Amino acid sequence: MNQFTYILYILLSSSVVIYVGDFCYRNGKTYILSYFSNDINFGNGINKLLRIAYYLLNIGLAIWSLHSMKQIQNLVEAILEISSRMSYILLIISALHFINIYTVYLIHKHFKNQ
Repeated sequence: MNQFTYILYILLSSSVVIYVGDFCYRNGKTYILSYFSNDINFGNGINKLLRIAYYLLNIGLAIWSLHSMKQIQNLVEAILEISSRMSYILLIISALHFINIYTVYLIHKHFKNQ
């Protein structure tokens, strides 16, 4: 039952991370380019860098969290364990999204003052 839970958790968490990362990348391009309208290549580079860092951190975190997964005996325990871990991943995703938006703002503020 543990292998089933591992596989399902990795598939779900990776799918959510990739979906949210792609969504933020596409829609964040407008946000980032509004700050760096004078240098579109720089803005696009920041957006791509944020996406790659986001993928690596979140998928790595999801895989790393497998080492502490409890022994699963039945389907109910599997659902509870996956739900608990997915909520943790979603909390991390939302925190990273906020940090990314704030970081872009700080970068823009820094270059604006120069």
